[in-house]
Amino acid sequence: MMVFALLLLAPSCDDRWAEMNTDPNQIVDLPDGYLFNSAVRGTFLDALSRIQADFGGQYAHMVTSDVFNREIDKYNDIHSQGDVQEDIFRSVYNGAVRNIREVLTLTKEGKYKNDVRHAQATVIDVVNIAKVTDLFGDVPFVQAAQGKSGTYTPAYDAQKDIYSGMIAMLTESLTILNNATPNQSYPQKFDPLFYGDLSAWKRFTNSMKLRLAMRARFKDPATYNPIIAECLTAPLIETNESNAKLETWDNANPTLYNPWYNKIIDYNANRFTILWSDMFISTLQTSNDPRLSFFATKNKNGVYLGMPNGLLDIPYSQWSKVNTSRFTDEFVARDQPLYLMTASEIWLLRAEAALFSIGQPADANTLYQTGIRMAMEQWNIPAGQISQYLSTEPTATLAGSMDNQLNQISTQLWIAFAPNFAESWHTIKRTGYPIIPQRTDPNYSKGVTDGFLPRRLKYPFTVEKITNGANIQIAIDRMGGTDKIDTPVWWDN
Repeated sequence: MMVFALLLLAPSCDDRWAEMNTDPNQIVDLPDGYLFNSAVRGTFLDALSRIQADFGGQYAHMVTSDVFNREIDKYNDIHSQGDVQEDIFRSVYNGAVRNIREVLTLTKEGKYKNDVRHAQATVIDVVNIAKVTDLFGDVPFVQAAQGKSGTYTPAYDAQKDIYSGMIAMLTESLTILNNATPNQSYPQKFDPLFYGDLSAWKRFTNSMKLRLAMRARFKDPATYNPIIAECLTAPLIETNESNAKLETWDNANPTLYNPWYNKIIDYNANRFTILWSDMFISTLQTSNDPRLSFFATKNKNGVYLGMPNGLLDIPYSQWSKVNTSRFTDEFVARDQPLYLMTASEIWLLRAEAALFSIGQPADANTLYQTGIRMAMEQWNIPAGQISQYLSTEPTATLAGSMDNQLNQISTQLWIAFAPNFAESWHTIKRTGYPIIPQRTDPNYSKGVTDGFLPRRLKYPFTVEKITNGANIQIAIDRMGGTDKIDTPVWWDN
C-alpha cells in the first residue's frame, strides 16, 4: 500500500519540482503584440541602407554612392565587398518576415487567437514579401519563415503567383478589418504604424492593394484593372496625416533616431557616402521645383550640382565630391519620420488610373496636381511656393500625348518616393519613365548589361545558395535560365 501511495504522489512531486526550478522572471510565452511591434519596425528598418541607398538609389539614378558600393552603380552584378544580396535577403526574411509569420501563427488559433490582429499581421506580411519579390523576382512566399515547422529549404514561388496570393490576402484582410471593432485590433503600445487607429489600417490595406494592382496592370490588365477600379471605390490614404510612417525620435531614448541622419555624420567627417545624382538635381532644377532647396545643398559656389551615375574609375576619381550637392540637414533630420506609403503616391496612382480610364471617370490633371501638392506639403514646402509651381510650371499640368502624360506622372512618383529610392526604381521599370538611356559615353561603365538599366537583384550567392541552391535553380530556370541583373521580373514587361 505504501508503494502504491508513493506512486500516486509522484506526478504532483514532479510538478512541484518543475515549478521550483522555473525562473519566474523568464519569458516563456512571448505575447503576439511584442512580435508585431518588432515586425512593423523591421518593415521600415531591415536592410534599409542596402535596399534604398546602395541599389534603389543608384539604379533609380537619384543618388551616387561611395567607392565601396560603386560596383552597383557601374551595373556590375557582384559587389566587391561581399554578398550584399545575402544581406538583404537574410535581413528581411530573418527579421520582419520571421516575426510577422510567428504573429500569424499565434493569432490564428489558441491563446492569442484574434482575427483582426491576424488581418493586420497579414498586411505587414504582404508589405515585406512585396519588398523582396520586387527586388529579386521569384522568392519564397508560401513556405517562407517556416523553420519551426521543419521547412528549412523553402520553395521559390513564381512572382505571378505571389502577386495573386498577396492580392487575395489583402482582400481577405480588408473584409475582416471592415467588420472589426477598435478593441479587437492592436492597441497603441503595440502599433507603431497607426497607434491603434483601425480606420487608418483600412485605408492602408486598400492603398497597398492599389499599389500592387497598379504595379501588375501592364502585365495582366484583364486581371488587375478591375482590382484597381475596386480599390478606387474604397477608402484610401488621401492626406499626409494618414501616411503610413514610423516616428523616429524618442525623447526618452536619444539613440532612436532617423537612420538617414547618419549621412549628416558622414558628411561632417568628409565621408561622402551618398550624394545626389545629376539626373535628380537637373530634373528638379529645370522645372523650378521648390523641393530642390529642401532636398539638396548648394556647393561652395552657390549652385546645385549632382554627380553623374556610372562613372568609370578615372572620371570618378577626377570628380569633386566635396563640391557636389548632398542631402540637407532638414531632409535627413534626426526626427524625420520614415515613410512606407504616402498620400502623394496614392493621388498620383489615381491620376494614372484616370489617364487610362480605369474605374469611374475622373480628371487626371486634378488628381495629378493634388499628388504634387501632397508630396510638397509632406516636406513642409511653403504654400505660396506650391501654388506658384502648380500655376506656372508647364510640368505641373498634364499635357500632350498619353505617353507624355504618363512620363509626367511617373516622374512625379519618382521624386515623391524619396528616400524610398527602390520604389522610384520600380516606377522606372514599370512605366519606362523617367527614361534612363543606355550608357554609350566612354566615361561611363556598361557593366554586365551593355549599359542598360538593371531590372532586378541577383540571388544571394553564399549562404542561401549553399543551403537552398536547388530551389534557387528552379526559380532561375523559370525566369529564363540565367541569374542576371538585366532579367525582368514578371511584372516588368
